[in-house]
Amino acid sequence: MDKVLKEKQQEDARTLTDLIEDMNWPNLRTAVHEQPEELKEVNELYGYGWTILHFLCAVPPVPDDIFQSVVELYPEATRLRGKKWGQTPLHVLCRNSQKSVRKVQIILKHMEPEDLLIGTNVGSTALHCACASHAWIPVLEELIQANPKIVLAKTYDQHTALVALFQAHLQTIPGHLQLVRILKGEKVEENHFTKFWEKVLLMATTAFKLSPNYSPDIEADFENYGLHGLQFLRAPLQLQQVAIKLHPEWVSVADSEGNYPLHNAVIRKPIRIKDVKLIRDLATAYPEAASKRNTKGEEPIFIALRERMAWDAGIEALVKAQPEILSSIDSETGLYPFLLAASLDGKVALETTYQLLCANPHLAKI
Repeated sequence: MDKVLKEKQQEDARTLTDLIEDMNWPNLRTAVHEQPEELKEVNELYGYGWTILHFLCAVPPVPDDIFQSVVELYPEATRLRGKKWGQTPLHVLCRNSQKSVRKVQIILKHMEPEDLLIGTNVGSTALHCACASHAWIPVLEELIQANPKIVLAKTYDQHTALVALFQAHLQTIPGHLQLVRILKGEKVEENHFTKFWEKVLLMATTAFKLSPNYSPDIEADFENYGLHGLQFLRAPLQLQQVAIKLHPEWVSVADSEGNYPLHNAVIRKPIRIKDVKLIRDLATAYPEAASKRNTKGEEPIFIALRERMAWDAGIEALVKAQPEILSSIDSETGLYPFLLAASLDGKVALETTYQLLCANPHLAKI
């Protein structure tokens, strides 16, 4: 009897954290109700500075009913950041339990939409964690539905969750090879890539709906605006190139402002090497966009000139796509492209003027 009593006393003295580490679910189920004050304590175990809810989120096998009890007994824990990495329980859950849709739903019931924008010590949201950990798409859908603006949230390095998703896919050997094959023009039908691309489309279309160039009028053809969404998110070049390969029809779709993806690529500042490649790809995929005017009456070449884009930074690609734009008239100034370039100061403008005239010397006689 003494031995049994002693074992019971030892069991009663165990903390909730001990029970979680042992995955002693029957005793934990009872203990959370008998020791509710412990749910509010910040445990310094391993220096994490976590609550009991944090620890539960790090253990995938925890039964849903225990998880729900802990959340309901101390819902304030859903918004508390741990001391070591600044993670809320939702961050921990999305990083460690990639299939935990039910648990995500339980936590979200006790969080306000703005709570989902809480970042870690490096600015990562729960969506960043889910994407980096290859979480199931239903998990991503729950997070985005709770607050769509989470797709626009950036880390302190200015990375959206889409970048985390892309990097996680690229770091797997199959993922890297899939992207290489697609860019070579090969067909990829692996389930691994299909799931990845489904997540990309979810974030791209959500982002486009949040952009100033979205209009309810285009809802019927909304699925064709994936590339616009990727551009609004400033997606990695390789991801946009894959989108062009898989969905060439997206390149020929204009947004509510009349801007085609080519316009958007030209408008983007600052112009970097990868943007030049994108301009070339877009101009090749849909050359007609080089001569399209948006609702402001602007063709890409005039936007590029006003942004002082260099000849080899994109203007050359526009001219090669549609040579007739050399004789287009700017709706704002009434000038030809070479005259608009000549009206600007600087070495870049001088070089661009020369190249434009070389492309069509006859314009010098006008």
